[in-house]
Amino acid sequence: MDFSKREINTSVLKASKQVELTLDDDFNIPDIKDDIDKVIARNGYIVIEEVGCEEGRVKVAGTLYFSLLYKTAGKKGDIEVLEGDIPFEQGVSIEGVGRNNQAECYPKLEDLSVVIINSRKVEVRCLIENALTVYQDVRMNVACDLENGQGIECLYKDGTITNTLVSKHDVFKIREELEIPQSKPNIKEILWSFVELKNMDVRPMEGKLNVRGEVEIFVIYRSEEEHLPIQYLFSARAINKEIDCQGAKEGMMLDAICTLGKGDVSLRQDKDNEDRIIGIEYSVDMNIKLYEDQELKLIWDLYSPNVEIIPKKEIMNCQNLIMRNVAKAKISHRENVMNENIKILQVCHVYGNVWLDEVEIHQDSVSVEGVVKASVLYISAGEEPMSCMEIDVPFSYTADTVPLSKDDSVRIYPSIDQLNASLVNSQEIELKGTVSLGMSIFAKNTVEAITDMQLEPIDTAKKAAMPGIVGYVVKKDDTLWSVARKYYATTESIKEINGLEGDYLSEGDKIIVVKS
Repeated sequence: MDFSKREINTSVLKASKQVELTLDDDFNIPDIKDDIDKVIARNGYIVIEEVGCEEGRVKVAGTLYFSLLYKTAGKKGDIEVLEGDIPFEQGVSIEGVGRNNQAECYPKLEDLSVVIINSRKVEVRCLIENALTVYQDVRMNVACDLENGQGIECLYKDGTITNTLVSKHDVFKIREELEIPQSKPNIKEILWSFVELKNMDVRPMEGKLNVRGEVEIFVIYRSEEEHLPIQYLFSARAINKEIDCQGAKEGMMLDAICTLGKGDVSLRQDKDNEDRIIGIEYSVDMNIKLYEDQELKLIWDLYSPNVEIIPKKEIMNCQNLIMRNVAKAKISHRENVMNENIKILQVCHVYGNVWLDEVEIHQDSVSVEGVVKASVLYISAGEEPMSCMEIDVPFSYTADTVPLSKDDSVRIYPSIDQLNASLVNSQEIELKGTVSLGMSIFAKNTVEAITDMQLEPIDTAKKAAMPGIVGYVVKKDDTLWSVARKYYATTESIKEINGLEGDYLSEGDKIIVVKS
């Protein structure tokens, strides 16, 4: 007699914590570049290179990459770029974390500021918020059937658990070439570039994942023609990739977060050996979790009229994915230029990030409040070659959900799908966009299951003292199983003797029970 067992494999959110990290460093202007007079725009992104669990702490290592677009103090109307990076390492104390746990880190660049120390030196400061989540892998072999168990009565219980089939990180490359329009002059030097992922959508297929979306590329360059010194261009290219993922099947539930990693924007020559092509090569980091609801039929209890069976039970904490959805929140805002002397001629580009300030869980909905921090590059009349307006757009959104409890875990991954800026007049900009709120809701669950058993001789004296036949009146909490077990009978014999078709007994029923 032995159990047929089934392995349950899932992960449980063990801890989460948000911690802030301040970075600052000084950077010198390279000798080949002109002095700095004024910072026009700044941009930065974070690449997490290592996340590891130790006893009672999580270690995070990464790098902040930044670029500063600035007006030079020399030639009138000229601009330059300063690029650099600041590596960092952070140890975060989290109670209960062990080396066998898995940790993830989602960084946000809260603030990036620049202080001009002198014309050849700047100080770069930033505030990073790292959102840490720690998971514990849970595996248990549970009894689902009995082999060679003649004379053994088994009570089964049905259940559903969300199995974690895949939990991994992956990387794929984006390679694009942009040839500038014929109407634009040749490229002398690439000054500023900005690359973003938009409208990312990942779907499971048979043995792989299909990744679709867009990569948006904005470039400012210095041309070879003196009378047309500064040029810019924008392009959006479709992404359609297939990533190998063993175990993936169409229709499975998926959490996949795509973030832009390290990359490079370079100048290339066309077929005529002219500098008219911009090459883009970036890595995209993917954090992948693939789930599948697994229907379980477990042995809940068992006994025999002829042998004493002592089952060994274990309780496993787990989580069930009860909802996966992507909500879309619209934003719209108008902003005036603070300086009345500035007349905007043309909007060049808009970019930004989204922050969530508050998430509230209600009975059947989730309310989100946040802000979109946008930067709008524009050309204005006057001596400034290019300027930047920073705009904060608050938003709120309520997403309908399945019924929720206070113990449910709601995980939201925000991103900006669309962000556009247009001129209302020479001093007013209208901003419109769409914020994507990827939402996963997990319900806490526990599975109690038999994992082993011990056999001992039956108490023959106790069994002998039990009457061979009993007339029994069913009480309130009685079941067919409990009555049969109490009187050393079988459920099938009770059903047969009493002409019962089903397994249910009602309070007050009168039945005959015969000892096996």
